[in-house]
Order: sequence, then C-alpha cells, then structure tokens
Amino acid sequence: EHPEVLLSEGIEYVVFPFGDNWYYYSLREGFGLNILKYVGRRVPCKQKTPFVNLGVHTPYELLNASGDVSQWVRKAVWMGHTALGICDRNTMGATLALQKACDKAGIRPVIGYTCTLAHEGEKVEVKIYCQSQRGLRNLLRIQKAVMVDAADATVPLPELLRRGEGNVLVFGKLSPCWMEKNLHVVKAIKDTFDKVFYQVDLSEYKAERLDAEVLKAAAHFFHTFYDEKNDSFLVEPILIADCYYPDKDDARTKTVLNKIATGAAHAQSDDQYFKDIDEHYTAVRALFDGERWNTDALFERMCRHTVEIAEGAEARYQTERNYMPRYDMTAEERQRYGDTHTMFLSLLEEGFSKLVPAEQKDKYRKRLDKEIYILESTDNIDYMLVQYDTVNWARRNGILVGCGRGSAGGCLALYLLGITLIDPIRYNLLFERFLLPERAGLYPAKATKLVGTIASTSYVKLCLSNGQTVLFDRDARLAVRRGEKQIEVYADELREGDDILFDNRDLLFEINKDMRYGR
Repeated sequence: EHPEVLLSEGIEYVVFPFGDNWYYYSLREGFGLNILKYVGRRVPCKQKTPFVNLGVHTPYELLNASGDVSQWVRKAVWMGHTALGICDRNTMGATLALQKACDKAGIRPVIGYTCTLAHEGEKVEVKIYCQSQRGLRNLLRIQKAVMVDAADATVPLPELLRRGEGNVLVFGKLSPCWMEKNLHVVKAIKDTFDKVFYQVDLSEYKAERLDAEVLKAAAHFFHTFYDEKNDSFLVEPILIADCYYPDKDDARTKTVLNKIATGAAHAQSDDQYFKDIDEHYTAVRALFDGERWNTDALFERMCRHTVEIAEGAEARYQTERNYMPRYDMTAEERQRYGDTHTMFLSLLEEGFSKLVPAEQKDKYRKRLDKEIYILESTDNIDYMLVQYDTVNWARRNGILVGCGRGSAGGCLALYLLGITLIDPIRYNLLFERFLLPERAGLYPAKATKLVGTIASTSYVKLCLSNGQTVLFDRDARLAVRRGEKQIEVYADELREGDDILFDNRDLLFEINKDMRYGR
C-alpha cells in the first residue's frame, strides 16, 4: 500500500522481520533499520524499589561483552532508570561514550571500572566507581597502573590506597574469604575510599560448580560480616549483577565472542542480562529465608546503595576544553618570534617560500589561508607546533620518520612545516579529511573575519565586556543576536544591547590575543 494511504488511515509505523530481529520505521520519516526494542510504554514492575544498574559491561571489554553503549542507555531509559553505570574490566574506553549517550537521553552516567587487586601473592576482584573529578583522575591513574605499569594486569595495594579519594570501591562476589583473612586491608581501604561495599550478584551459571562457588561466597559474607544485634554490616552489601548482553536472548553472543577470543566459552550463563527490579527481587527472595532475614528490608537496603552511588556520581569528562598541552617555546624561539601564534605563521611562511612552485603561489596561498583559519578557530596551533618539534627533533637525532600517512597527507600546513613530505595540492588531497570545518562548528557566513590592524578613516569604536577596545571599519559586517533573532548588520548599524557573535578564531587570536599570551 502507498504510505500516503496508510497515513490517512492513522497507520504511522511499519514493522518487519529481518534476520533474527524485528525492525520498524516511521512512514513520516522514511525507511530505516530501527530494531524493535525498548520502544513504547513498558509494563510497570510490581516492585517500586529505586534501583540503578551499575553492572554493565560494554563491547569495549573486547570479545566478552556486547550491546552498543547507546543500546544499554536506551534500555535503561525504557525501564525507567534515572542513571546507568558501567564496569568494564581493565578498560575505560566506553566511559566517554557512556557520558555522551546518557547526556543525550537525560540520565546520569556512572563511570566504573573492574580490576584485580594484588596483595601478598593473592588476588581479589574489585569494582571502582567515580564520585568526583578527583575520583576520575585517581581512577585514570589506577587504569595506568593496571595496563601500563603491571606485568600481570593487576593493581598493587599501595597504589590502590593512594587513589581512593573521590571513589567508591566494591569487593567482588567471590571475595568474602579473602576479606575475612585481610580485615586490616579492608579497614585501610575503608579509611581511604569514600565508601566500600560487597557485590551481591545472584545470576545463575550453566555450570553448577560456578553457582555453588558464588552462593557459598555470598553465604559466607552474610554469616561473617553481619552483626544481627545492631543490624549492621562490616562492609555493606550492594546489588550489582554483572551484565554482558542487554537481553536474555543475546546470551549466545557472549559464548561466540569467548570462543573467538580463546577457543572456548568460559563462565557461560543465560542470566547475565539487564534485569528489571522484579527479576532481581525474585532472585533475592528465593535465597533468603524469612526467619533470619527481613527479605524486603534487605533487598531495599542493597538497592538503596546503588542509588546512593549514582546520586553522588558527579565525575565527568569536560568535553568543552582542549586538553592538548601548550607548546613550550625555547628562549631562542621566544626572542625570535615572541609568541606561538607568530611562530606558527612565520614557520609556514618559511616553508611557503621554499616549497611552493612560483607559478602556483596564488593557488597555494588561497588553500593555506583557509587551513590557517580553520586551525586557528579550532585552537590547534600548539598541537601543530608540538608535532613540528617532535618530528624535527627525531630527524636531527637520526630517528626515522615516515613521509606522512592517513588524513595528515591532506594538510598543506603540515607539509609546509616539514611534518609530512607530501604536497597535498599536487596530488589533489583534501584538507577536510584531516579537519572537517563543520565538525569544529565552522559554517560559511558572510560576516567579516577579523584580520588584525587595518587602515580606515571611518570606523566604529566598541568597548567589549572584557574591557578590550576594538575598532571596526563602518562597513564591517557583523553577526549579532538582537533580541530573539540572529541577524547580520554593518558596524555602523549596531545598537546598544546587540550581542556580537564572534567566532572562536576571533576570540583566541584577535580580541583576546594579549590575554592569551600573558600581556
């Protein structure tokens, strides 16, 4: 049937099978492969206990977990969760993707990490969840200790104790016997970390041996670490079920991934998926008798701690900042050039005079001006100088350097700086492969670009909010926000209250130049 006819009858979506899944698309938006999961209104759970899933393992835990980060987030939203936490083993690769996906979905990201603590010849699994920016920096240091400094991918106790501030630690589900033998270590960790918990994970395995091991450890914990008289735990339990695939019918994926990695599937389970609160409650209810334990109170207690961690998770990557280090000029360079911006432009001119064919200077100049504007606007001058310094130092010291590879070959500025040895114009290579203007928020506009000092007998004098005074030729065309509208006006048409929309290059290299270089 024609889409117009279906729409007229009130039918807005088409659903169809493809492979092992069902997909849908909107007739108003056109064809698309949207998997038919986590859409519409979910049947509400019977249990109303607030809970946050902190046990997600993503595909960044290579050949062990599956489910795109955005898919995990979509399911969390569909299930009514307000936050989502990940805990990949020995990698933090998914943490930025988690932050972006959660921000887009309007829920809170919880940055977590699973690793192995090594102490006096014994090893125990722990999970670490960031609470503050300090905690995130400490967790990054723990990641380095595990993946760079340690030969066996473990973190030693002294290093762990140095990195506790701003983080929460959770002892793994098989740790109770180790904890009992190392109570002094547990105390030291409790003194260092913001909070410490024990992971309760009742997911079932296909092998009875593994189930018995987990249940025995959990029973030992609740028998040893609980003070019935005071209703308190030496280490509080928390409900964190490790999830390696979003849905139960995805369990086979983990088996396949494990076999690709090692030739065998280890710790197989059909139960390590993103469960709802009713499923968790059923598992807890089945294992805790009503004589010694108030099962509902214990369940709410373990769930409450997940919410506490999520509510305290303020750590996040500051994506609005450029973390590339500034180029450190030598005394000779500072005397010769004054600042890094001047040094960058001067080095380009030197390369231009040496490498550009005399009969094509206009063509090369047009391309270079475009590249300089984009590099300035994206604050990449120091980045270019760091590469320049690195490559030239290597060449001076007899270290082989390649002629250039990948998208760098399309950058004329890199060629003129001597970083690459490939002339991009000669080979018709695109600068946009190296740095796409639109990705940096640069779009074509008719507004005048600031270019420094110009001679003008008719100008408009403006005092900016930072105290800077700027002179504009009366015919300079400026983008401004006037009331609710964004318009373009000539400088002599400006009104009081107009908000001039300078681009990033103007702010970095013209208006705030003196402030940027400490003058």
